[in-house]
Amino acid sequence: MSRSWSGRLTRRPQDQAAQAAQDGAVAAFLDLDNRQSYVKDAMDAVGENSASGAALTREWTTVAQVAFDASSKYLATAESHSLLDSADRPTGVDPVAAAAAFTQVHKTLADAAIAVDTFYRKHADELEKARSLRAATPQISSEARAAAVQAEADLTKAEADGFAYPSVMDAAGELVNALSELKTAETVGSPLEIRHAAAAVHAAAETVGSRITAARNLAATVRGSLSSVKTRIEAVGTRLESLPSTRSALLREFSAACSRDLSGADDRARRALEDARGEFAQAQSALNAGQPEPAANHLATARAKLSTAEAEGDSMGDRLRLLRSTQADPAAAAKATRFKLRDAQLLVVSRGLVPQWGSVLDAQSDRIERAAADLTGTHPDYWTYLQTLQSVDAFVKNVIDRVRGEAAHGH
Repeated sequence: MSRSWSGRLTRRPQDQAAQAAQDGAVAAFLDLDNRQSYVKDAMDAVGENSASGAALTREWTTVAQVAFDASSKYLATAESHSLLDSADRPTGVDPVAAAAAFTQVHKTLADAAIAVDTFYRKHADELEKARSLRAATPQISSEARAAAVQAEADLTKAEADGFAYPSVMDAAGELVNALSELKTAETVGSPLEIRHAAAAVHAAAETVGSRITAARNLAATVRGSLSSVKTRIEAVGTRLESLPSTRSALLREFSAACSRDLSGADDRARRALEDARGEFAQAQSALNAGQPEPAANHLATARAKLSTAEAEGDSMGDRLRLLRSTQADPAAAAKATRFKLRDAQLLVVSRGLVPQWGSVLDAQSDRIERAAADLTGTHPDYWTYLQTLQSVDAFVKNVIDRVRGEAAHGH
């Protein structure tokens, strides 16, 4: 640092020039330190706010090293070329050499300051956003706690009104856990971790509120759902009445192999329907007992059982329709498969890949012909025929995807 003139230091022009050069270097050193400290603080905020600033950090490390080297050079110059020592005694340093040294280090410091400024201007938006986020962290945390307080007040009222259903209390437990995480983050976490924890508290508080709202409306919702589920049970029951005749038609018109995989589907459909009726009855009982949430759960299970009953029942009707369509025109079933195979063959030819794929695709054509030839006897196995066509479809699609993929990668 520069000092006031000592009475023992003459005021020769060369001494004055040396002192002025040193004062200028001191000012440049302090200016660089201020600039670097400001940007470093912003970079610290970037590191606290995001894990994605690796490239920015690498760029700053290079700039910071330039600033560090410049500052180190200044300190070394101040040590070796100051005109006065720490006791304000002349050091005997040549003032001309001192002026030159401090002038040179002043330029080095100025260049480093320019590098810091250039980095800042290039990334000012990101740096200032990071600083703002860090500065806002206490307010974000405070707002999260206020949301939690409001949720707790709503919960207290819900309990008094008799709406503290299990789902509401589960949400309350999640809020307690979120608040605990926020407290930990505030104690030992980074600003980013605090904000994440605060966001979790907000989300938990909102969940408490939405669960309470749903609880207050649940009884009416369940009453409305009972009617729709009852109607659906009746509709599914009517649909399943045709299953015996569907099963009979499958066995009468086609070989057993055509529906062997559907064995027991009608029984499974009827059991699922009975299960749905049982869940529906429990839902009614729960609602009558003032327990709408268990009632809603029973209704959800009833709906799932009805979906199972519909799927099992529909599988038999869908199979019968498919088999009848195939029986009426077996060639039509293979038409789409032959078309896809032909497309694949044309693609292979156009790409010059016949040696690699030609015989493979020809083999698929042979599979189609053999499957069609096997449709013999009073009750041909149409299901195996359709499964073969499906297998050829999948194989051909795989070939097309591989050929196009190789072309995309330049093979």
